[in-house]
Amino acid sequence: MCVRVGVSTQDRWAEGVAGTLLLAALLFGGGPRGLGDLAVHLAALPAAALAALRWRTAERASLQRWVAWGWGGILLVLSLSLLPLPASVWGHGGPRADLLAGLTVIGESGGWRPWSLDPWGTARALLAVGTAFALWALLTTLGEASRRRLLMLAIGAGLAMALLGFAQAAAGAHSTLRPHAYHHPVGAIGLFANRNHFASLMGMLLPLTLALAARAQRHRRPSEAAVWYGAAVILMLAAALSFSRMGGALALLATLAAVPLCLRGEGRARRRLLAPISAVAVAAAGVAVYAWNGLAQRLNQDVAEDLRWQYLQYGWQAAKAYLPWGSGAGSFREVYAPFEPMGAMRDVHALHAHNDLLQVAIELGVPGLLLVAGLLAVLIVAVRKYRIADCGGREILTAAALAVSVPLVHSFVDYPLRTLAVATTFAMCMALITANSQRAQ
Repeated sequence: MCVRVGVSTQDRWAEGVAGTLLLAALLFGGGPRGLGDLAVHLAALPAAALAALRWRTAERASLQRWVAWGWGGILLVLSLSLLPLPASVWGHGGPRADLLAGLTVIGESGGWRPWSLDPWGTARALLAVGTAFALWALLTTLGEASRRRLLMLAIGAGLAMALLGFAQAAAGAHSTLRPHAYHHPVGAIGLFANRNHFASLMGMLLPLTLALAARAQRHRRPSEAAVWYGAAVILMLAAALSFSRMGGALALLATLAAVPLCLRGEGRARRRLLAPISAVAVAAAGVAVYAWNGLAQRLNQDVAEDLRWQYLQYGWQAAKAYLPWGSGAGSFREVYAPFEPMGAMRDVHALHAHNDLLQVAIELGVPGLLLVAGLLAVLIVAVRKYRIADCGGREILTAAALAVSVPLVHSFVDYPLRTLAVATTFAMCMALITANSQRAQ
């Protein structure tokens, strides 16, 4: 049975602060490092302070405490890599010894140095993780209605970005509607600098949108359900117009996996399936008319020639060289370059490994891999243990689980979670999953 309670003024303030951070991340957190990220980090300050105050007075379920410890562990590892160490420790073994020898030649080997080979990169990573942590912690202190309103806010921002993507795709190559310096001159990209990350966000929002449609259907609100199904069509078409192969495929898979959510409730299964199948059919027709030519060109490209395979090959060599402690968050570009042979170099920089598990191994070593595995294990336990049916929790929980799967799978061939817009949406979905633990019997 669902118990409805009033919303206090403090809760409304907390919801407003969380909404401000979420909206700032979606509007300004899709580009390269710069003023956009700074705006998001500034919005995270009141969220972090408020989350800390509210956590002190609230009862936390065990899984939420474990997730908090996981976030804290990541922050601790990042912070420790900024601590200065004597040269004898800093340059012990592996490539660090060669680096120290080079510094000795130019007379800069003395003194203490941070363990991270890129302290500023580590500081940026620390801010990014702290921002996502702040949003997750604050959302877990809010009620279900507040979290659902914030979910609607995220979908609304995603829809606005999708419509901008339509305009960008219609404007053609090198449209002035693209707000960032970009390397993807065609198709929909929204407020992002990378079409793959834009597609990843669309893929995350799709199952959440279908969950709200299913909830409206279950409560016999056909007009509201039609609005959410229409929103899902827009998001599906935007994901296709990004021309991201993996992002589009994951958006499609997440959509198909979320369709069974619409089977819940009274009435015949055929009737309940009519709306989601119609939405998918309309989206498919839109893709066929507006996006198929661009998608076909992308699919015809030889996958074997993709630079990701090269990054994986030489990145693995870098990971083995810097294990077990890693080179420090944010240092991939400097660490990877010496392992790439001159003959394999291209006219582009390898800023990321395009495989986040590999990049975590390079930058954070074994501690980073263990922390990632721990957080994923807690999320899996939360999804399995707290699939509740009251108050519409099952739809939202299942959809949130599908949503977090999109960037996690995408991270094997790209780095969407290193974009603040995707990372904060991921944190929101984590809050939707773990908040249900408070209501488990």
